[in-house]
Amino acid sequence: MFALAVFTANALLLRRLAWRKNMLLAASYYFYMCWDWRFAGLLLAVAAVNYLAARKIEEAADGAGRKGWLVLALTACLGVLGFFKYANFFIDSTGRLLAGLGFHADLPTLSMLLPIGVSFFTFQGIAYTIDVYRRQQRAVTDFRDFALFIAFFPTVLCGPITRGRQLLHQFAAPLPYRAEAAQEGFFLILRGLVKKVFFADVLALHIVNPAFDQPGDYGSFFLIVAVIAYSFQIYMDLSGYTDMVRGISRTLGFELPENFDRPYQARSVSNFWQRWHTSMSSFFRDYLYFGIGGSKKGNVYINLLVTFVAIGMWHGAGWNFVVYGLLHGSIVGLERCFRNHESELGLGAIVRTRLYAVFAIAATFMFVAFSRILFRSDELDAAGAFAQALWRNGSMQTPFPTIGLAALVGAVLLHYVPKSWVAQAGSAFTKSPAPVQACATLVVMLGALAASPGASSFVYFRF
Repeated sequence: MFALAVFTANALLLRRLAWRKNMLLAASYYFYMCWDWRFAGLLLAVAAVNYLAARKIEEAADGAGRKGWLVLALTACLGVLGFFKYANFFIDSTGRLLAGLGFHADLPTLSMLLPIGVSFFTFQGIAYTIDVYRRQQRAVTDFRDFALFIAFFPTVLCGPITRGRQLLHQFAAPLPYRAEAAQEGFFLILRGLVKKVFFADVLALHIVNPAFDQPGDYGSFFLIVAVIAYSFQIYMDLSGYTDMVRGISRTLGFELPENFDRPYQARSVSNFWQRWHTSMSSFFRDYLYFGIGGSKKGNVYINLLVTFVAIGMWHGAGWNFVVYGLLHGSIVGLERCFRNHESELGLGAIVRTRLYAVFAIAATFMFVAFSRILFRSDELDAAGAFAQALWRNGSMQTPFPTIGLAALVGAVLLHYVPKSWVAQAGSAFTKSPAPVQACATLVVMLGALAASPGASSFVYFRF
């Protein structure tokens, strides 16, 4: 109902740009406050700090002044993120370290809620301010536009992490509204709903959650399938959310970037991160990896490890996420070393064969899937317990739920079908008469009600 109300108001205010922006800003803050009204001030503060810092950076006459305002904005955003997301992790880790050294440590932890979407809207503000500092975009002069950019309700909770140059100009002078765009957006919403309810939620209920909650109760083969199922669950969950976000935005007349490009067709872990959650991975590439030197300054392999540990920590405050980042950073470093010496090893012809491509895709997927044992587990000990059960429970026979296996097979097929098929399905929907679209929508909705295991939040809401 909320999205329908905003869509209707947006359509009525198409020719009144200022009123339209006021409505979208009010709707965005209302939407965020429905989750927790207490953090609306935090959202506004992040917008105000980055808006002011960017203006001052652009006005500063010397490099020291520009850098000072950049440091202020980065300190504010990273301070917010660090306090709410990582304070207890560092307190707990310090306590364990002191206890390991023989000191009595009874450090109090902080009792506080994590503001939903904080990892996303703080990074959006950071990206904008750094872009202004690098002179890659001009500072915005209208605070309302910038506040809307930070709080825009489709993206504020779970991304994609949109760059200022991708969205701000659309607020200042929105793209011409097209009826076809609204239909395309509606198809994206339906596609996202199918991914979430028919695949992600079903996989979670029937395979993933039981296996990870009680790994000792299941045989090794079931646990292996659960690892694979989790990779498709999280893909269908986040890409489904992104589809819905992009669809809602398109119905309002705004274009958001795609966030996934068939990640499980990647032929290397490096390529996987170029396809997976691209708004997040490109953020770390552009603002951290390049910022600390990339391949031009310092040790490129150390830079890669730092970047991937940061990616792991972005996802959660736990040693399991640190190890997850170290694993991925190490493999990406090894792949880089291999590429540098490929010709010397005489492997150039081999890596261009179809057989090698199939092997590379399978090996990459299996590494990504099994490393996600760390990602799915609450802590390092839980990941170890799951791995131990995976290794020891070979003789246990576990029946597979039919609906779970059907969802897994369907998710695999949906991921690997040619892109052209999906595009054709979207085109057929938008060109169909209204009664046909209504029937298709009704079928999806009824199917979602029948298949839905109950209310289930999106996986990335925890980040």
